[in-house]
Amino acid sequence: MPYRPISNDLKECALCLWGSGWQLEDICDALGVSSRSCYCWREILEEHGSVNRPPSPLTGRARTVTRALLTAMEDLFSEHPDLYLDEICTWLAVEHDIDLSTSSLSRTLNSVGLSRKMLQKLASERNELWRSEFQDYLRENFIGDGSEFVVVDETSKNERTYARHYGRAPRG
Repeated sequence: MPYRPISNDLKECALCLWGSGWQLEDICDALGVSSRSCYCWREILEEHGSVNRPPSPLTGRARTVTRALLTAMEDLFSEHPDLYLDEICTWLAVEHDIDLSTSSLSRTLNSVGLSRKMLQKLASERNELWRSEFQDYLRENFIGDGSEFVVVDETSKNERTYARHYGRAPRG
């Protein structure tokens, strides 16, 4: 038989009929339950006085990251959405004395709805007037074949660029 939830009154009815002398096969046919279930219910009734087991006293580990810390991290991400997970782990260790791995932190953030998203950066230093002045200066003072320019690319350090491409934000 497939698994299906069986109500307490049906379990009690099956045990009452069994106790009053009915054959187990007749009870199983009439109520649509298995004989193994009837044996289990009788065992549970004798042990606990009810057809249901009491809830388990084992509750698992206490959460390392509490709701207050999650709220503090949400506030931190609202101010700085481009923080790396290891920076948040360092912040948790320094500010709250909690040692947490980046993978655990990532799972926790995903479970509360802070997903990883592509950031959209706008140049805060962009000034159209200064830009047009610079373009005019280049037109007036340079030859135009590119021989005056030396380009050095040192923007990458520690496999991280100066512009962060991903951040955390609420889902949606």
